[in-house]
Amino acid sequence: MPIRAPIGTGRWTARPQHLDEVATVLRFAAEKGREIRPRGAGSKAAWFTEPSDVDITLSTGDLSAWHYEPGSPVVTVGAGVPLQVAQIRLATYGLRLALDPRSPGATVGGILATDEFGPLAMKFGRPSEQLRGAWGVRAGGTLIALGDPDMACGPVRPESAERHPDPADRRWLPTGVLVSATLPVQPMPPASRFVSHDVASPLEVGELIARMEACCSAPTAIELDLPARSQSRIGHVGTLTVLVEGSVSSATDRAGELADAFGPKTGFHDVAPEGWARYPWRGDDVSVRMDAPADALASVAYAMRDAANAPVAFRASLGAGVGYAAIPARLPAEVVRAVLETCRDVLMGRGGEVTVLSAPAELRRIIGLERLYA
Repeated sequence: MPIRAPIGTGRWTARPQHLDEVATVLRFAAEKGREIRPRGAGSKAAWFTEPSDVDITLSTGDLSAWHYEPGSPVVTVGAGVPLQVAQIRLATYGLRLALDPRSPGATVGGILATDEFGPLAMKFGRPSEQLRGAWGVRAGGTLIALGDPDMACGPVRPESAERHPDPADRRWLPTGVLVSATLPVQPMPPASRFVSHDVASPLEVGELIARMEACCSAPTAIELDLPARSQSRIGHVGTLTVLVEGSVSSATDRAGELADAFGPKTGFHDVAPEGWARYPWRGDDVSVRMDAPADALASVAYAMRDAANAPVAFRASLGAGVGYAAIPARLPAEVVRAVLETCRDVLMGRGGEVTVLSAPAELRRIIGLERLYA
């Protein structure tokens, strides 16, 4: 069906409902020489790519496969299913997917396509590492079977699919479409406790992590939040929060031990703090991702603030080795460039790397982001 859409989203849209229909769409696009772009919830549509000439937008909204046998260690979910919907369905069995993407409304397909993860990756691994099997379609219409795919969600003739024994093999994905994924399920923890302490420097972050490791609290996740200054949080320089999960007695006791180790003015909560497992940027902020060890992430967060001479919003999953920063686009272009170069220089010597996920088009042109971070 034809659609009216912004530049870069295509003049036509297709809404396939199952694997064979996806193959038909991709085969048609290849035969006619038409550009095609998959789209789920669109929560990460601005990442990585410039708007380009796209003829067909392939909506994954109707790829809603669902297969779960009570007692099974895995569930198969269609690429178009929002993660929140999958979690609600599994909660009826006392289970969950160990996925917590930072994009609200993200679909399972979008999470796996971008390998988007949050604080839970510290304990359970990234989505690509959790994948047990999947069905997909390569550009041109070739069916792909990854790992141990769910035959109940497969094609009529599964022997016609191209086999990839390693489910983490992503070489086909940039030009293909993920249709359904088989993922492990985890028991829903009876209790979750969040232990928080304010921090004002990388040294304080390192000291708190050392105390946590000494008291053996076996955390599920560690999150560092340095918000942009606001009237509601004017006195908070930053917060280190540790998630402890388990039975009610175990989680409470371990969280209490950790709070004692952190010292006075430590917060102890049953619900996640504001901003937990969310990106720090808003609107036209320059969105930056940093992959590095925990100590390097803590250091670069404060170095970027110094370079900007402003409270750059920053959040990091220290246990998973990834951080995100929001550089205000209102800053002069030379300041934005200096902040990015500071970030790159700090991480380069510590085994880390930086990626600019998105930025306003005019700013990209002025400071040459494509050349710096192609």
